[in-house]
Amino acid sequence: MMKRLLSGQGARAVQLAVSVSIGAVCLWVLHGRLSAGFWHDVAVELRGLDAGAVMLAIGCTCISFFALGRYDTVAHRHLGSDIPTAQACGAGTAAIALAQTLGLGVLTGALARWRMLPDITMALALRLSVFVCLSFMVALLVITAAVSLALPAPPALFWPSILIIATLPVAVIALFSHPVVTLGRFTIRLPSLRAFGSILIWTAIDVLAACTALYLLIPGSDVGFAVLLPLFLVALGAALISGTPGGVGPFELVLFTGLPQGDAIEVLSGVIAFRAIYYAGPALIAIVLMLRPFAGQRGAKPVPQNDISTAPRAEIGVIRQNGGFVADHCAVWDTGQTLCNLFDPVSPAAADPVKTVSSHARARNLIPCLYKCSARTAVLARQRNWFLSHIADEAVVTPPTFDTATAPYRTLRRKLRAAGKAHISITQATRLPIAEMARIDRLWQHAHGKARGGTIGIFSPDYLVQQKVFLAHEGDHLVAFASFHHSSREWCLDLMRHDPAAPDGTMHSLVHAAIRSAARDDIPRFSLAAVPACPDPSSALMRRLSLIVLRKMGGAGLRQFKSNFRPRWQPLYAAAPNRALLVLALADIARAVQRPLPLADVGQPHYDDENYEVASRLAS
Repeated sequence: MMKRLLSGQGARAVQLAVSVSIGAVCLWVLHGRLSAGFWHDVAVELRGLDAGAVMLAIGCTCISFFALGRYDTVAHRHLGSDIPTAQACGAGTAAIALAQTLGLGVLTGALARWRMLPDITMALALRLSVFVCLSFMVALLVITAAVSLALPAPPALFWPSILIIATLPVAVIALFSHPVVTLGRFTIRLPSLRAFGSILIWTAIDVLAACTALYLLIPGSDVGFAVLLPLFLVALGAALISGTPGGVGPFELVLFTGLPQGDAIEVLSGVIAFRAIYYAGPALIAIVLMLRPFAGQRGAKPVPQNDISTAPRAEIGVIRQNGGFVADHCAVWDTGQTLCNLFDPVSPAAADPVKTVSSHARARNLIPCLYKCSARTAVLARQRNWFLSHIADEAVVTPPTFDTATAPYRTLRRKLRAAGKAHISITQATRLPIAEMARIDRLWQHAHGKARGGTIGIFSPDYLVQQKVFLAHEGDHLVAFASFHHSSREWCLDLMRHDPAAPDGTMHSLVHAAIRSAARDDIPRFSLAAVPACPDPSSALMRRLSLIVLRKMGGAGLRQFKSNFRPRWQPLYAAAPNRALLVLALADIARAVQRPLPLADVGQPHYDDENYEVASRLAS
């Protein structure tokens, strides 16, 4: 332990020495370019600074530090610290004020955050500091490239800026496609697009306000703001990369190299005044604030509620496999970019689900979305001017009145007879034959492709033991099985697996047996789960796209299979604050379904039988 501590201190000492050396070299180079009597002229300029310009610069500094504090709000939400927003902003502002002045930004900022927030550990403080530093540098890179292309900038910045802007769409797609990455034994959750968008906005406000403060403090210069801004951004980046205290040296050298030599006195006067107002002043205030850190006041964290035995929608049991949880009587699921409110509320005591998912999504830097909700919940979303889409139709039967003897069930009776002639026997499992079921699952995946996840099942013994499971045997040989979510008010079809060589009618027999069992238990509602909504006949484009989706996801076959049970088809909806966010949310859900996280990362697994998570039409 002592060796690690000493080695860490040694590394920091070396880093500090290197940073100070860089600053000293830059200042030496800069000093060689100054003429005799330069500092006397600078002193004269400083004494002549306009009081109004100084006050405006102080105002711009306040705006900049307000934006700086918001970085920590985004970071705390990303890392799930549950620190109240006001405390996160205050601690972040103080930490950045000290870090940018003293240098060694990550370590200095982490120590300041740890001091200001008694509810966090040093490890979390370091993670917050790293998140803020890295995300700010990336955002600064993007903004610098955009500004360098839009405003007069040194020619050397043109092609690097083109490269950065050209790779930005690729980076966004990668961030969307891979919200979680694994590096060796470490699993890292990347910032969501909403988080990075927030960082980008606050960074733009921060650097524009800071540059304006410097511009106001350069007395009588002919340097225009459009010329100063690109150089200021490059100088700021150089200062941050160097790690020198206050960025002294690299910052000044970049400015003096890029600006006209005739303005050297005015520029240096402005930089000195800028350092006093933007660096020294906030650092002194931060030191005073750190003398009295915040009191412990951890925000209320949603406590996972596992008892869903009385939920009106048994399908809520899917949260046992996708990492979802119940908050404020609503089942929510994090898909990477989106926080989905799954189905309808768990309890009649639930508050407005739209408000619930919005608040929890904001607390996680995610897009809020209602997913597979009924018309009743969709009305609440419409009242809040959310955009709606009819994405699926759920097949529902009533077990107590389900009777296959009537004429509409001719096809189902034929399927059941075929299974009977093949000597298929159906039993409800009291003990799961895991090895045989795993074999069936492997055969099924070999025939149908890799199992999907999210709201669609992946075979897992720990998941199946919480369900009703029915087994189909041909003699003593297991050929298929089906599992069902269950509550006191509903059963819902979930996982279905079968041997490709299973006799015709086997899966029909499994579902039929489950409906009969639910009838004996007086279960009033039995869901065969959902299928993609039918194509929109009013749009040739949407009809063509929908048919592609139906073929790819097996929607037509699923609808035909479930239609044999003569269900009532009930529409299900998705909703988000606007059309663009709904499209992004549905794409994110589709990604989470097609490429689910490993079970170790999300908890346990649901079947490929459901609505395949792609809207077949967008309708207001």
